[in-house]
Amino acid sequence: MAELYDEETDNMDIVDTNLQPADFAWLELECDDDATIEKVISYFPIHSSTKEDVKSGRNDNDVAEIFPLCGYVCIHVAARHATQALLGDEGEEPVRVCMIAFERFLLTIFRSPVAGGDEVRAQMEFILSSLNPHTEPVSILVCSLITAFVKEYQKEPSSLLVEVDNVNELVLQIQPSQCDQMDLLRRIEDLRHRLTRVQTTFLAKERLIQQLLLPVMRRIFITADSGALSRYQRLLSGLLLSIEHLRKGRDVLNLSSMSLVSGVSMRLLQHCYWMDFVSTVLTEVMMVAMPVSIIPGLFTMNVKVPFQESKGLMTFSMIALVTALVFFVGMIKPLFLYIRHKPPGALVPSSLS
Repeated sequence: MAELYDEETDNMDIVDTNLQPADFAWLELECDDDATIEKVISYFPIHSSTKEDVKSGRNDNDVAEIFPLCGYVCIHVAARHATQALLGDEGEEPVRVCMIAFERFLLTIFRSPVAGGDEVRAQMEFILSSLNPHTEPVSILVCSLITAFVKEYQKEPSSLLVEVDNVNELVLQIQPSQCDQMDLLRRIEDLRHRLTRVQTTFLAKERLIQQLLLPVMRRIFITADSGALSRYQRLLSGLLLSIEHLRKGRDVLNLSSMSLVSGVSMRLLQHCYWMDFVSTVLTEVMMVAMPVSIIPGLFTMNVKVPFQESKGLMTFSMIALVTALVFFVGMIKPLFLYIRHKPPGALVPSSLS
């Protein structure tokens, strides 16, 4: 936090539920014009550091800052962009929302449309129309906004985890081609980056909610309402559960990477086995061909053979027939081994997965 709540902040009122609440106002400013934003915030007693953060958008952390001398709390939180199709996608950066909460006034500033903006506005209008004298309106409205932003982020992790499980199953079904392996590596890399970004976002939301649950926040108007306090606690429990699921999904993805490396190593062993098999078949062919080659080789020798003086083609035909017969009989086993050999397929057949 920028400034700590101490004994000098007695001018910031402690909640007294017995007092009748004054009129409450909420102003939402969705604008990307620096001049307009500067003009609006100039009407309020806002610290210079807050003005600089709002105008420059340099505060990328989800954080709650107390400014007791100015009498307000500034909350910076990331919201999902309205056009962001996939959670964790690098296509659209999250929208930085700045909430400046006074005791009877709430100002929200953001430069781009947020996901579920219409539903959030309808919910805020309903809350404003149904306030009772014993509630802290700013506490309830800030809690509703933060809850809506977090819920938008919590919609997609289930589909992201399903993609992780699908990749884990694909590891055992890849073919030995390099194209399949590179495609799976790209999928794993993309999912790992998306999981990292989503987990980082959830951890930032967890840190923000923990700040809002601090005793110093409960003593002032920002978390004074008991209903808002219980909602923060439930929201924190849901965030912790989502973070745990994302951690398990990351472990599954790491296991998929290890399985892919093991599969590639197995492919190399299978290729070595194939080369050894081909070498064995060629050796057996050579062992058959070398003795058979002696028979026709007799004709090229400078020696006299018994059938040299024979007339006609009968002797030659018999020699050729015997040579071919011996060759084909000797080649039965190598050909049988070669035909029966199957190239490596998927690590696990599709019918068994």
